[in-house]
Amino acid sequence: MRTCTAGMYVFSLLLGVTPGAAGEFAFRHHFVDRQLPGSSWGQTAVADLDRDGRLDFITGRSRGEVVWYRLETPDRWVRHRLGEQSPSDVGGAVLDVDGDGWLDFVAGGAWYRNSGRPRTELFERIAFDGALASVHDVVLADLDGDGRSDVLTMSDKNNLRWYRIGQDPRQPWQRVDIDPSVHAGIGVGDLDGDGDLDVIRSNRWLENADGKGREWTVHENIPFGNPHQPFPLATHCAVLDIDRDGDNDLVMTENEIKAGRIAWLENVDGRGGAWRVHELAAGDTAVRGAYHSLVVADFDRDGDPDVFTCEMEGIPGERAPRWFLWENEDGQGQQFTERVILDANLGGHAAVAADFDGDGDLDLVSKLWRPRQDNANGGNNHVDFLENTARGAP
Repeated sequence: MRTCTAGMYVFSLLLGVTPGAAGEFAFRHHFVDRQLPGSSWGQTAVADLDRDGRLDFITGRSRGEVVWYRLETPDRWVRHRLGEQSPSDVGGAVLDVDGDGWLDFVAGGAWYRNSGRPRTELFERIAFDGALASVHDVVLADLDGDGRSDVLTMSDKNNLRWYRIGQDPRQPWQRVDIDPSVHAGIGVGDLDGDGDLDVIRSNRWLENADGKGREWTVHENIPFGNPHQPFPLATHCAVLDIDRDGDNDLVMTENEIKAGRIAWLENVDGRGGAWRVHELAAGDTAVRGAYHSLVVADFDRDGDPDVFTCEMEGIPGERAPRWFLWENEDGQGQQFTERVILDANLGGHAAVAADFDGDGDLDLVSKLWRPRQDNANGGNNHVDFLENTARGAP
């Protein structure tokens, strides 16, 4: 079954340290950057851009610059410029577009070519669709079954579509329109069990009817998403088998509003015909800030997926922003327990998870969209690294 496929010195401060034992959650906070300029940093991605064997963190902002950070120690990251004039608001993705063995960056209607000297040279900006801008979602998936990644994009300013990368990626990419858009909410996975990849768009999913990504059947039956303005039906979505019954389920957040829900949606009939919502319970009654991050992965290394999100500073809740993990205690999604892994008045937006320090577990990196004046970095922008210090079962 196919699935979809993430210099200046900076300083660190230890915050939110939690003791842990095997199978528990324990994270140590470090600042990656306390002096990130400007605002509206939306794009995030993870890749080993310089091929030094360690993963790097990428972030960028619409119509502005894209930067990447190389980890030297948890307390010291080096910021490098990647490119300029990004056409994405939020979405970004990494793949080897031109097949030269170096990972490139895709944002909106442009890709940034890695010359093989990423520490010293800007990536070359190459437009594959010069009219595609203000993109919120950029997702990689093999929709046509040819063994190569395609690029899906969407925002409320342009429709849900995908692009096939041609033999000469410097030429315009072939575009296939799928559906009208909402602000955010692309997920990709096989929902009907027929072996090809379908596309989720918040409250509906699009069946890949011909298996080639050219014909789509709409199923408007996903019972999730806030329908109200200013960003109706904006969600995040992950596709995986939460309950281990052999079919793919959904994990979703309502990502642009205060007091949004987070839940997993059970694929009741195994074919996407009916869904049962299992909301993840909060550990207190405080109204939460916007959940504009979603990572579903095994953070405690016990063999089942946990669910991560954090609160935005730009859309705050009743308390200072916090970072949360819901532990999948029974391994089948029937008992999730919320754990607060950072409570330090530092919010996040579009967080990513990866083994940044190479010790075999998943860490977290995030940055802001816009800061709160009273945050723990003096009201300034920040990029944050949560080092996973627990040691679960290998």
